[in-house]
Parts: sequence; C-alpha cells; structure tokens
Amino acid sequence: MSSNSNELVEITDINKLNELRDSYRRNISNWSQHCVGYYCLDNYIRWKEREPSIKHLKIYTLNDCDRSEGLYIIVDRYQLFVGSLRLEERNENLSKALQLLDWSCGLKVSSVLECHRHSVLEVVNKKQLKLEYDSLTLMYFMPCDKARNLVIGCPDSYYVKSLTAKDDAIIIDDHWPNHHQGSLFLINRLIEWNINMGVYDKNTNELVAWCLRLQGGFLGALQVKDSYKRLGLGSVVTRAISLALAQSGADVMALVNEENQPSRGMFEKLGFSVIARCYWLRTLPTQSHYQWPSGI
Repeated sequence: MSSNSNELVEITDINKLNELRDSYRRNISNWSQHCVGYYCLDNYIRWKEREPSIKHLKIYTLNDCDRSEGLYIIVDRYQLFVGSLRLEERNENLSKALQLLDWSCGLKVSSVLECHRHSVLEVVNKKQLKLEYDSLTLMYFMPCDKARNLVIGCPDSYYVKSLTAKDDAIIIDDHWPNHHQGSLFLINRLIEWNINMGVYDKNTNELVAWCLRLQGGFLGALQVKDSYKRLGLGSVVTRAISLALAQSGADVMALVNEENQPSRGMFEKLGFSVIARCYWLRTLPTQSHYQWPSGI
C-alpha cells in the first residue's frame, strides 16, 4: 500500500496486541522510555480480556507502518494515549496517525512522552485546535525488584486495604482536584479493574487517603483528606500500592507536576527516580455542547 493511502487500522485481535506490547519489552536497553508504551498497552489488553465488548475504546495503528516501530494510538472515551518505539522528536508516522483521528469532541492527550509531544502539537496546529492546557509532569520510577522491598508501615490507628467502588468512588471523585465530566465513571472503572489502595481510620472506617493506578500504568489520584495531612499517610498509601504492583510483577511509575515539591520530595524519599518528562494536553471540542455517553 502506498504512502499516499494512509489510514488508521483498528487492532482487535488480542494476540496481535500482545505482540505489539511485547515489542516494547524487547527494547529493554531503553526501558526507561519504553516502559510507558508497554504498561499503557498492557493495561488495555487486560481490560479488553476482561470486557471484550468495552464501549468507546479503540486501539489503532497506521496501515503501512512497519511493525518494528511499535506504533499505536488508544482512544478511550475522551482520553488519548500514544506509543511508538521511535523516540526522535520528528516522528512522521505518529504525526500521520494523529492527523487521521477525529478530534471534534475534544481529547485529553494523556501522559505523552516529551519526544512524542512534537507530533501532537503538530496536529493541534494543523487542525487549528484550541488547547485548554499543556502541562509538564516528571516521571518517577521504581523498578519492580526494588518496590518488592517496601514496607507499608501503617500507623496503629489506621489500616490499609483495596478500595471498593460502591463505597469509595464518590468520595474520591468529590475530592479529586481533576474532577470533571465523566470522572466518576473513570474512577469507578479504575477501582474495579486496576490495583488500588486506601487508608482507613480504624475507629470510624472512614477513607482518609487513597491512590489509584491510571490507564497509562501510572499512580494517580493520590490524595489525603485535609484533616489527615502531615501524618505520613500519603507515603503509606504510596508504599502500599507500589508493593501491590511489584507483587503483580510490575514496575511502579508516577507523574508529578514539576512545581509540586511536597510530592516530589515524598517520591524521592521513598527511593523513586526521575527518568523522563511527560505531558498532558487537553484540546477543546470543535462541536458545541458535546457530552460523552456513559456505559462500558
């Protein structure tokens, strides 16, 4: 097929998705960059295996792109994730693939590596899209073997356990600074389908701190209720979820705003290292009054 007939091809076969994911693992010499593409795709493979008919989820590649590039684009409702084994700033095939997407509903480009940001902005400019934000985050990383040695160290007045969507999702959504249309649906799904942890008051069973694992494989929505801050509970819940991830065989990744010194200090004290820079961009819809439908 000629280079003049580019089109997006949806990948629905789980075996092909597994092959694509494993191409990132084979590039172990640059794992600090390729782990992002690996864990994001791994998350969505698990989700598709759990719910084959999951709605509003598409995984694409470019029809004439060499498989060695590991190119994929994931559209999950309003969120967009990209992966490519090519780490140079000018990535022609990634730009082509993004250009072919429908951006009319607005997309949240999530945890995109700095080297791939150029391709995203190129499309934003060509399509004359308006950005709501374009935010830098630092990627903190702890390898699985190191995370297995973490000790939770929960204070006696509290206990740690996995979250439950029925009891905890609304609380987390109400407190989430990133609360937005569709966020409760997302939090419910993350609790039900991904590893997570909460810290609870032993006397009242009140949820006081929590952390989820986002679709891209990163720790997210890490929060402590205001009246329970400065007790070390953020560190407790981070150690707990990191240990759970390591016991499942996964490395631990987290994204922190560059100016968030308290969170950066906590991750560094726990032994995480900064290994990359990632961006979050939100494009505004070009069609008015659009709302995302609910349902899995």
